[in-house]
Amino acid sequence: MEAKKLTLVAALLACTVAFTVGSSSAEARIHRNDCFRQGSAGAMGRSMGVRNATRLFNAVYNRLSRSCAQLERISQIIAETPLAAPSIRGEFQACFYQGYTDTLFAQLDGAYTRCGDKCFSAGSEVGDISAQGYCAASVAVGGLDDPGFIAQPPLPFCGENLVMGCKSEYVLAATVDIAGCSYYTQGSFAQIFDNTVRQDCFVPSDVPIRDGFNY
Repeated sequence: MEAKKLTLVAALLACTVAFTVGSSSAEARIHRNDCFRQGSAGAMGRSMGVRNATRLFNAVYNRLSRSCAQLERISQIIAETPLAAPSIRGEFQACFYQGYTDTLFAQLDGAYTRCGDKCFSAGSEVGDISAQGYCAASVAVGGLDDPGFIAQPPLPFCGENLVMGCKSEYVLAATVDIAGCSYYTQGSFAQIFDNTVRQDCFVPSDVPIRDGFNY
C-alpha cells in the first residue's frame, strides 16, 4: 500500500519539480519550492490549483455516488477533463498546474485507499493526466527543466502493461493530441520530454520511450 501511495504522489512530480523559463535571462527560473513561498505568486497559483482540483474531484466522485465500483470511471473522467489555464501567467500559472495535478493524484490515491484497493490500475489515465500537466506547464513557462535527477519509488503501478499504457498514452497525447505541445517534445526539448515520461510512468531505463511509435 505504501509503494502505491508513493507511486501516485510522485506520478506527476517530475513535470512540476523544476520549471525553466524560455527567455534570454539566465536566472529566470521557477522551481518547485517557489510554489510554497508564503505570499508569492507561485503560492497563490498553487492554492488555486489545489482548490480547483479538489472541486473537480469531489464533483465527479459525488456524481458517481462515491462508489468504489466506479474508481476506474472516475479516473477516466478526470483524465478527459481539460486543464483550464488561469489568466495570470508565469510563476502563478506554472504553480497552478503543480497544485492541480498533485491534488488530483492525492485525491485519487485517497479514494483507492478508502476502497481497499491495493493497486492503482489506471495506467493510461495517469499518462493522459501527466501529459496534460507537462504540456500546460511547458507552455506556461516556455519549457521545463530536465527531471533526470529525480529519484523514483521502487515499484511502478501494478505491472508492466500499465507502465507501457501510461507511456504510450503520454507520448500520443503530448505529441499529437494536445495543441501546441509537440514543440516541447522535440529538438532541444526531446530529452527533457523523454526523461519526464520515464519519470512520470516509471519506465525502466532499458525501455525506449518512443521506439515503435509513429509519432
